[in-house]
Amino acid sequence: MLMLEKFREGLAFGAGFGIAFVVVWFIAAYFFSPMVVNHNLRLMTNETSSSLGRQEDLATQGNTGDGRIAGKPFDALSLDEKIRNSTVIALARYEPSSDGKVTAVIKEFLKKKPGVTIYYKPGEEFPAASYYPTKDTGYGDGVIIFFMGSPASMKMSMTYSGNRITGLGDVPLKLFRKKCQAEALE
Repeated sequence: MLMLEKFREGLAFGAGFGIAFVVVWFIAAYFFSPMVVNHNLRLMTNETSSSLGRQEDLATQGNTGDGRIAGKPFDALSLDEKIRNSTVIALARYEPSSDGKVTAVIKEFLKKKPGVTIYYKPGEEFPAASYYPTKDTGYGDGVIIFFMGSPASMKMSMTYSGNRITGLGDVPLKLFRKKCQAEALE
């Protein structure tokens, strides 16, 4: 009997301790969670307001800054929309280097909006498109690189072979160049 009584006292003590722990935890969560949520909301608001000027700039370009234009990802746009929404379009040619690497050297800008900052110049390597060749893989003669924003960041690139850009529906390079020049004049 004594043992059963001690067991009930222990059980009552444990249950009381458990209930007290849950109550303290609930009170702490009730008071501290709003502080954490408000702090995170303040951080998000500060980030939003600090990027507001950038978003206004992007809105005048017709895009959201994340590579999506009118809700479509950049790669889903038509050729004319890609050209229109790019701030810079570069043409790079593949050139072999002494260490076996094939470097993508920017030859020219087919389109460059006035006032756009880009950290590459014709004659410089574009490292993201350079590669070490492997057997049985064709890389084409060069690459077309689409940039957005200012400073310009790459959104898409695709190789060309001869006078055709395969990734753009086999559009002739001459026609693509003409479209870029026409867009630059508008």
